[in-house]
Amino acid sequence: MKASAQDVLTAKIYFAAAFPALRIPLEEDAAQAKKFEKVNAVVEFRAADDANPVACYMVFLTEDMAKQAAHEKRFKVFQGEYPGYIEMKDGSKYDGLKVVKMYFKSISSLLGVFKGSSPVEMLGIVSPLLKNIFNPVTLKFLFLMLTLTKTMPSFNPGTDQPWEQYLKVKLSLFLITRALSTANREGWPEIVDWVKKQPDRTYQFIVGPTLDANGKEIYPEIKSYFRVKQGKTKAGNGERKYPFVLFKFPNPDGCLAVLTGRYEFVEAVGKGAVTIYGAADSYAVSFNDLMTKCQAMLVPPPKPEKK
Repeated sequence: MKASAQDVLTAKIYFAAAFPALRIPLEEDAAQAKKFEKVNAVVEFRAADDANPVACYMVFLTEDMAKQAAHEKRFKVFQGEYPGYIEMKDGSKYDGLKVVKMYFKSISSLLGVFKGSSPVEMLGIVSPLLKNIFNPVTLKFLFLMLTLTKTMPSFNPGTDQPWEQYLKVKLSLFLITRALSTANREGWPEIVDWVKKQPDRTYQFIVGPTLDANGKEIYPEIKSYFRVKQGKTKAGNGERKYPFVLFKFPNPDGCLAVLTGRYEFVEAVGKGAVTIYGAADSYAVSFNDLMTKCQAMLVPPPKPEKK
């Protein structure tokens, strides 16, 4: 079976943007961090295709093992098939990691699981899970991966769920900025045409801290940026000086008002859910439209409410 160019692009965006976002719960969710503190393993994803098979693998290491590895990180995503080892600082190749092999018969089957568009499409994960069910890392990873479902439109936590709001916003901004950069690198016309018309510009997101009822900070600011320069793009965490456009949200709830479609973008500006600084509004609106189109490739649109 040969996947469409759009499906191949979407799979590559998941591998390069969604999976790296898993480091957020690994670093900030105490429960997830504890589950993986003693894990040395690889989780490899592959999807067969007649023309464009895709693959990536995630390396999970303990603190001690990470100090010895060449990449020096406890969690890292690599594109391509797992070669059977990881490079070590001393030049050796370590091949003793447990491997979870999540292999799919087609790219469409893989995307059905990622998007969760329907229960039938989600069945595609059953076969890979059964083949790895006796690997102790499998269920740990499955529950970690389910964290990504918090970026779905159907997950809309309220202000009485401050951790869930914080996590959804941080995951979503991490994912969408890197998805845009990956889409540009892979030649998605929508963004390629948009990027090539711009000089060096940064689109910055700053979300205010989460405060409790007494005004005390319980979760810090969230900062992400998307930079364009001479047809190239870069996404990252943190704050860049002198952004071309700054999207400033008072708190995660204000950001969710835009991300979940509670307000249309222009309406959100009028209600104070987001304040735009810098360039003319037209650039902010066009960038928001681009993000919306990219997001639509990755997650199913919200179901219309029944009247």
